[in-house]
Amino acid sequence: MPKVEFKYDISKDGWNILRVIDTPPFFDKEDKSKCLIGIDKSLVEKVKKEKDLLIKKQIIKNYLANFLEKEKKLIKGKIKSFSQEWNKINNTYFDKLSFVLNITIPKNNIYTAYLTNAGSCPFNVPEGWFMVRIKDEKVDAIAAHEIMHIEFVRAYGFFCKDLGLPQKRFNDLRESLTVLLNEEFEGILSRPDYGYKEHKDLRNQIIGLWRKDKNIKHLIKNVDS
Repeated sequence: MPKVEFKYDISKDGWNILRVIDTPPFFDKEDKSKCLIGIDKSLVEKVKKEKDLLIKKQIIKNYLANFLEKEKKLIKGKIKSFSQEWNKINNTYFDKLSFVLNITIPKNNIYTAYLTNAGSCPFNVPEGWFMVRIKDEKVDAIAAHEIMHIEFVRAYGFFCKDLGLPQKRFNDLRESLTVLLNEEFEGILSRPDYGYKEHKDLRNQIIGLWRKDKNIKHLIKNVDS
């Protein structure tokens, strides 16, 4: 069965912190502060004031080196608790995800969940990793959300491209499809999948289509584009 490994990588965390400070969010653009939740305000201010990219990176690197030294116990504890909680649902999750996406996920797949101090949790399809917030008590819902993104892109990226779906619409669809976590994973995850305000109508449409026909390809073809 596929598995998820939780890790902390200072360079990955640094990259993500710089990303959310310097780059506007792709979704929910009116709430730019959401991505900064969890990062010390003083660090955000220092990085924003600096113009030189190398110095920005060094400021973050120094901050995280200090964080790592002080919070080794916290990081170790989070990795342990996140792993234990995820392992309870791992097999059920991947069985259900395979059903929802109508795919076969290789049993030897390993996804890496990197802990981050930032409020935003990106994912990387080719490398099979994503991020979870280190300050969260539970991250199963985030992990389920991000892994679904990875597998959807892998399975249906070219399919959607062949349908002529523009990149923005594909991104909206990818994000909105996680509403199916609320339909098929109820009682498994610790909280519902919330999604973005701008995708409310699309998510509702997806639920309606799914309840009529639980075929992901049919859904993709029939959803308003």
